Amino acid sequence: MIFERKSHFMTPKVLAQLDQLDADLAQLLDRLMQEQHSVLAHKLSPERWSAYEVLQHLMLSEAGSLRYLRKKSQGLSQMKKAGFRAALRSWLVTVTLKSPLKFKTPKGTGVEVFSPVESFALLSGQWQKQREEMRQFLSELPVEIFEKEAYRHPRGGMLTIGGMLQFFKVHFERHSIQIARAIYEVKPR
Repeated sequence: MIFERKSHFMTPKVLAQLDQLDADLAQLLDRLMQEQHSVLAHKLSPERWSAYEVLQHLMLSEAGSLRYLRKKSQGLSQMKKAGFRAALRSWLVTVTLKSPLKFKTPKGTGVEVFSPVESFALLSGQWQKQREEMRQFLSELPVEIFEKEAYRHPRGGMLTIGGMLQFFKVHFERHSIQIARAIYEVKPR
């Protein structure tokens, strides 16, 4: 019996997306390291998130996406090949997240699951570890999966892994602004 050997490596585009995500995260964490714990933890009102809560939301969103992808990647043969519709859905997610519209947080990524943050260093280390695990997982996937609709965005539908990483990027950018605003509003002038 002859077994087909599946190559395992990320596409150059996905690798570039991961590198950019990691560079953006490092830049944000470097900026936030300068802030006091009390500033990052402070909420201006019960309905507004602290900087720590926004960070947790981003981490939970990425972790949930990765859990979904881990499960879904077991059924590569059932996945549809990505085409124009997946590209359109990815574009719509991007445009929507770049708009000033507000959205309800998907279950499992909001205040109902946030926990008190003991220290910035601990939270930062957890996120960096999560990103390393994501990179490792993606590097072990068969190359064919990168051309498939492998990821379901909660609002946008089926996307490619590249579409998922594009969502991570615009989601991160959107909430980075929210973090900066939360810190600015809390710090004495």
